[in-house]
Amino acid sequence: MHLLPFAAGVFTLLILPGPTNTVLAMASQGLTFGRAAALLVTVLTAYLAIVLPASALAGSFFHDHPLVSQGVKLLSATWVLYLALRLWSLGSSRAEAVSARQLAVTTLLNPKALIIAVTMVPPTEEVPATESIAILASAVLAVSSIWLSIGRVMLGREKRMPSFARRCGSATLVAFSAVLTFSALGG
Repeated sequence: MHLLPFAAGVFTLLILPGPTNTVLAMASQGLTFGRAAALLVTVLTAYLAIVLPASALAGSFFHDHPLVSQGVKLLSATWVLYLALRLWSLGSSRAEAVSARQLAVTTLLNPKALIIAVTMVPPTEEVPATESIAILASAVLAVSSIWLSIGRVMLGREKRMPSFARRCGSATLVAFSAVLTFSALGG
């Protein structure tokens, strides 16, 4: 696999709505430049923390141990459901609805990271690791910036998250949790 197909594949997978993107959009409430930079670094660090070791080690492990793969999916589904319930029950307070820690855990548990690691990262014989990492980092930062922008447009500059936006974000997270659960239980 060459760099262009890898870059296009990673960008296409990451741009699709998912738990990290939903949480990023919801985290754009009251967004400042400093908070945006911190959120981008959080997502990038979390993706790299999963993709780098998993691409080197986990592909054959998950294939040989499907129960571990199912467990990761169920853990992800549980976390996403927790975030959905928390988001649904929040009032319109001025407190941040989504913390950087919640974003990091959501990204660490996001199945997209494992998909990238196990099926998309090109072998180092074909593409040097530094180039793959640079492409991955660029795609993660671009997609995360897009989802922060989407959230900013949806939520505006208000410090309070509108109830409708909270409920839509919560419902989206419940849907992702259900998909992850069905995926884990269905094989």
